Amino acid sequence: MEKRNLTLSLPYPLVRKAKEMAVREDRSLNDYVREAIEEKNARSSGYAKARERQLALLDKGLELGTKGGIPAARNELHGRK
Repeated sequence: MEKRNLTLSLPYPLVRKAKEMAVREDRSLNDYVREAIEEKNARSSGYAKARERQLALLDKGLELGTKGGIPAARNELHGRK
């Protein structure tokens, strides 16, 4: 995979915390940031796919066994007269 250098401007506390976390995991800051971006990208695309699946299900509808009819009136279900 081709690589490209990137210059970022980040708040100092965020950089310091990221460096600390990378050191704890015995990794370079470059690897740590790259993996964080990859994870965010994977979550984002996973969310989009799941959203599309669920919206398609909503459009299609689900068979609830009523064959489109309502078997009982609301008052009957709740024991009302």
